[in-house]
Formats: sequence, structure tokens, C-alpha cells
Amino acid sequence: MEEYKKELLKCIDLCENEMLSRTQGVKGESTVEQLKEVILPELNKLLEIIESNQLPPKESRYLNSFANAFTVWGWDMQNPTELFVLLNKLNNDYKEL
Repeated sequence: MEEYKKELLKCIDLCENEMLSRTQGVKGESTVEQLKEVILPELNKLLEIIESNQLPPKESRYLNSFANAFTVWGWDMQNPTELFVLLNKLNNDYKEL
């Protein structure tokens, strides 16, 4: 669980850095809206769940952020960003906690 928490914190830091980059005009795959309205709130909520050890049933463990990046936002899976790779890993590992 501690290793997962470290990866989660790394992803939160990465999102915050990405958001700062976008607000400074640096282009990237993620948008400020995606980061601020979807990804960061979900990751922070997941951090609370992990810290309180209140995991939902396995069949309910998935990240909407990853699903959105994969299906709705159309992020490039052929050349995935570090954020996409980390969201994918967090999503897959979450199912196995």
C-alpha cells in the first residue's frame, strides 16, 4: 500500500506541474480543465481512501481519469505522456490492492 501511495503522490505532483505549465502557455496533451476538474480531484480523493484504508470493493476500483484519457479525451496511446502512463499504472494497481 505504501508503494502505491508513493506513486499516487508522484502523479499528483506531476499533475500540479502540468497544470502550472499549461497556465504558463506550455502546450501538452492534458488541459487545465482536465487536470483541475477531473484528474486532481479524483487523485486527491483516492489519496484519502488509501490513507483511511477504506477501499471500495474490487469491482468498483477504477480511475475515471484514466477512462476519460483513454476514451473521451483521446490522449495518444502510441506516444503516451508520463501522466498517461502513470494514470494507467495507478488504475491497474488499484484493482489489485
